[in-house]
This record gives sequence, structure tokens and C-alpha cells, in this order.
Amino acid sequence: MSASPISTLQRLRADHGLKALRYCGVSVVNVTVGVSVLSICHGVLGWPAVGANLAAWMVSTVPAYLLSRAWVWRRSGPHRLGGEVLTFWIMALIGLALSSLAVRAVEEFTSETVFVVLGNLCAYGVVWVAKYVFLDRVMWRQATKG
Repeated sequence: MSASPISTLQRLRADHGLKALRYCGVSVVNVTVGVSVLSICHGVLGWPAVGANLAAWMVSTVPAYLLSRAWVWRRSGPHRLGGEVLTFWIMALIGLALSSLAVRAVEEFTSETVFVVLGNLCAYGVVWVAKYVFLDRVMWRQATKG
């Protein structure tokens, strides 16, 4: 027997409501920092798109990890190198690879920073939901809900 759409939404809200909102909040911070660095490096300093994208990734990944761990999944205490830090950075590297491919492809057609930024955002958007599911169900599954 399948659940009704309303009961499914109620279950999702109960399981993920505030946590998902906090994840969105961390994403807003991360995107703001990353896009700002990317825009400055590419648009103001004239760096190539891939180099500017790498700089944006380097600046935004540390706060993304720390905010996700502490605020979204309410984790404290020692950071587990293999179980948390390296896993998070591997996921971040996947996002970096996809976004670098995207910004490089965009730069083949135009050097307009707005389009480079859009390429970056689209690439990261592809992995955003999968990253939430992985962090919630695998990496920090023991964290308290809410």
C-alpha cells in the first residue's frame, strides 16, 4: 500500500524540516562566499574561469564543512579524519571537478562573468540534493533530528 502525498510530505517535514532549512541556510552562505570569490577573481582580477573557480572552492569549502557539521547535523567533538573530513572533501572535490568542467565549457563560448557564475551554480546544483542525502543518511546519520 502506498502512502498518500500528504502523509509523505508530513513524514519528510518531520524527518527533515528544520535540518533541511539549516542545510539551505549553509548553502546560501556557501554560494554567497563562492560566487563572490569567483566573481572577483574572474570579473575584476581577470583570472581564467577554472583558476577563479578553484579559488572560490578553496575559500568556501572550509566554512561549508564546519557549518554543515555543527549547525545542520549538530555534531560536536573531535573531527574524524577518515569518516568526516576526507569524505566531505572528496564530495567537495567532485563538485569542484563538475564546476570546473562547467565553467571551462562556458568560457569556450563567452568570457562574461555572469555566465561563468551561472555555469558554476548549475554544476553545484546537480550535486546539492545528493550531497544532503549522503550526509544525512550515511556520514552523519547518528545526529539528532530537528
